[in-house]
Amino acid sequence: MKTSLTVFRDNYQEQLLSLLWRQWTALGVAGATGRSDKSLVDPEALLLMTCGLGRRDPRLFDEMLDWLCRNGWTINVQRLANVARAETWSGAPVLVAVAGFMMTQKTQALKWKRLARLPATFPPAEELFQFDDGKPLPVLGEPEPLFARYGFRRGPLRLRGYSRVFRPLTPAALLLQLRALFGLAVRAEVIAYLLTHETGHAAGIARDTCYHKKSVQETLLQLHGTGIVGVRAEGREKLYRVEVAPWLALLCRNAPLPLWINWPPLWSALDQIWLGLNDPRLPSLEPLMQASQLRQLMIKVRPAIERAGFDKVLTDDRHYLAEAYLPVFLSDITKLLDALA
Repeated sequence: MKTSLTVFRDNYQEQLLSLLWRQWTALGVAGATGRSDKSLVDPEALLLMTCGLGRRDPRLFDEMLDWLCRNGWTINVQRLANVARAETWSGAPVLVAVAGFMMTQKTQALKWKRLARLPATFPPAEELFQFDDGKPLPVLGEPEPLFARYGFRRGPLRLRGYSRVFRPLTPAALLLQLRALFGLAVRAEVIAYLLTHETGHAAGIARDTCYHKKSVQETLLQLHGTGIVGVRAEGREKLYRVEVAPWLALLCRNAPLPLWINWPPLWSALDQIWLGLNDPRLPSLEPLMQASQLRQLMIKVRPAIERAGFDKVLTDDRHYLAEAYLPVFLSDITKLLDALA
């Protein structure tokens, strides 16, 4: 089981990196993934996840920066802060350094200022990039001074400039298309939600899009006032809906709409699982202790996976005691990754 856990950890990381590449490529990053993504990409959650796991893939990390230089205007920094607060992210400290980098882009500097806060005291410096096993990747050449200010050592930053402006007719980029059409406020998220759900109510949309309920409610009322969003009462709730066909013709040229996935809690759960599997003590533990540690990890992340809508993937594990839980954990995570693929 010790070897199996190590192999499983490596495969898990490889599949997550593949998923990150697939989503970034769908948004315009230069790369070939072999297949397209059918789900609606959440750019803020994707950015936060890449700030953590992307440390194991320097090329992916720098392609993300390259994309931000060209498409960073599509990022809602206020929502990015909301998503960062709503969930747990290993890449949160790196996000601050990325915001500092974005401050060097003259047309975008002001919007990123809030996130690019320098620490009151300089933290102990650490290598930004890591080998696959988590060991620090040595810095070649003079360290990049901007990232060094935020406590991360890395080599000189040389972006290739290959990223494209996002393709508006790509289903995965629907949210960016709506932001280009309606601006970066909550309106784009509300419309994206209604297009990918039969109905929605203010509290549920606010929870799943990481906005305040009041903002969502005001937006729904305004959209209803235009006549393009309908509403009906169900008990004490008001359920809103849109006619999808006209939007398909306008936005997707009648291509299928993307699948909605509540990415912030899901990416955060996948991030925490990744951290748990990379605990250097885990492979050396006895199977009983491994099972106990992984069960505690699943107890921690299971609510987020369920909020993301993947509760049916998980096994009712209450009857799997001691070492018997190990294959259940591995099976559940495998099924989760298969569902995303």
